[in-house]
Amino acid sequence: MTIRFSARIQMAVTQDKKKHWFIPHDQAIPRPNDDPEITQILVGIYTLDLAKINEVEQTVYIDFYLGLQWYDSRFDSALSNTNLSPYQRKLEEVWQPNLHIINQRNLDKELDEIVHINSQGIVTYRQRYYGKLATSLDLRRFPFDEQTIKIELISFSYSPEEIHFVEAEELNGISSEISLVNWSIIGLSSHSHAHYLQPEQQDYARFDYEIKVKRHSSFYAWRVLFPVALIVFMSDLVFWLEPTQIIPQITLATATMVSLITYQFILRQELPKMNYLTAEDKVIVGSMLLVFIALVKSVTSINLVAGGYRELALSLDDILKPRFRTSKSSIKYYKPGVNN
Repeated sequence: MTIRFSARIQMAVTQDKKKHWFIPHDQAIPRPNDDPEITQILVGIYTLDLAKINEVEQTVYIDFYLGLQWYDSRFDSALSNTNLSPYQRKLEEVWQPNLHIINQRNLDKELDEIVHINSQGIVTYRQRYYGKLATSLDLRRFPFDEQTIKIELISFSYSPEEIHFVEAEELNGISSEISLVNWSIIGLSSHSHAHYLQPEQQDYARFDYEIKVKRHSSFYAWRVLFPVALIVFMSDLVFWLEPTQIIPQITLATATMVSLITYQFILRQELPKMNYLTAEDKVIVGSMLLVFIALVKSVTSINLVAGGYRELALSLDDILKPRFRTSKSSIKYYKPGVNN
C-alpha cells in the first residue's frame, strides 16, 4: 500500500531541501510586527487543581487555565473607533504563536478555540486544560524529596528572536483548595528561554511554568521507618538467646530477614524501576545488612557450641549485642551530710 502525502505537507517537508517536522510559519498569517521587532506574548497560568502525582508513571493530573495576550497593530488600525465593543474571532482566523504543551500526555480542552479582540488591538486567548502531564521526578531523597511540576509551552513556528514570552505575574497562581494529598506547595516560578530542536537544528521560543511541591514525610516515617526499626530490633534478640538454642536462633533470624524482604517488595510497588537508590532504599538495605549479621552470628554461635567452644560463643554474643546498661562508674552516690 502506497501512502501519498498532501501537497501542503509535501511542500513543508521539502522546502529549501530541509526536513521540517512542522509547517513553517512563513506559510501562516504574518506576525503583527515587522522584523526585526520581537512580538511580546503575555502568558498567565492559574492552576485550579493538582489531583495526583503518579511516581510509577511519572505523571501528574492537573487542571489549569491558560491565558495569552498580544498586541496586533492591524486590529488597532482597523478598529480605530474606541467606542467599538470587543468582539470574537476563531483562533485560526488570526495570527497566533502556535503554542504546544510538549509534556502533555492526555490533556482535554473545555473552552472553544476563540480569541477576544478589543478596540486597542489587544488579542486575548483563554483555555482551560485538564488531564495528565508528564513530569520528571528525582526520587533520590524519597520520601524526604521536593519535586518540580512543569507546564512546558513551546512555539513550533517562531524562534526567540521573533517572539518573546512574558510572565503575567498578576494572572499566575494556584488555588488554595487543591486536592493533592501528602504534598504541600512551596513555590511558583516561570521563565522564558530557547528550546533547541535537533531534527530541525533550530531554536524555538519556550515558556516553562513551574510548581514546586514538597512531600509530607511523616506518613512514611510511621509506615516505613518505624516498622523497619522494629524488625531490626527483633533480629537483635538472637544476641540474648543461649547459643545452645539452635531452633529459636535460626527461626528468629530467618523470619526477620524474610519479613524485611517482603516489606521492601511491597513498598517498591509505589515507585518506578530506577537505576539509583532512594533514601528509603538505603535505609532498608542497611537494615538488611544488620539482620544478615544477626543471621551469620547465629550460625557461627551454633558451630562454636557444637565444637565445644561455648564460652567463645557467649563472648561473641556479648561483643555484638547492643549496649543498654549504664556503667556503674558513671553513677554517683550521695550520702546525707557529705559534700560530693
